[in-house]
Amino acid sequence: MSQRSHLTDSEAWRIVGSAGRRPGQGRRRATTLNEDRYLVLTTRRHRNMNATLLQQHLRSATGTTVSTQTVRNRLHGAYFIWRDRGSRNNPAFVHESVRFGSGGVLVYGGISIDGRIDLYIIRDGPLTARRYMDEILKPIIVPYAAAIGDDFILMDDNCRLHRANLV
Repeated sequence: MSQRSHLTDSEAWRIVGSAGRRPGQGRRRATTLNEDRYLVLTTRRHRNMNATLLQQHLRSATGTTVSTQTVRNRLHGAYFIWRDRGSRNNPAFVHESVRFGSGGVLVYGGISIDGRIDLYIIRDGPLTARRYMDEILKPIIVPYAAAIGDDFILMDDNCRLHRANLV
């Protein structure tokens, strides 16, 4: 018969006089209240810092090593830092992001049974519906379609700029 390593509530009441938890039990917090306040203050001073940078700042300032998830937990809820009113479009808080991986060369090309279109390198920023129409459809596709004749069918990949009302 195995022995239990814990007490039932009735046994705890009989031995200790209480069935509740004793103070000081459980896992210790990774940060102190002062370190929590330091994280909040640092976040308010440097609004663009992510959890990894905050973790490094805390380690260099206090010597306490915590996970990035702990940093997020300390800033969430009661410590969550909201932007100030009217700062939504402030250039300091607007960050450009690449939606589809990391950079590269954007090209346009086409193939058919009767031939192919030379690759067109798209330069100077993102391709918009206006640029697609002005740089690809009118000068490249329309003459090619005229050369093919009535059997020409343009197939694309349903990209938003291919489906824009402008096009």
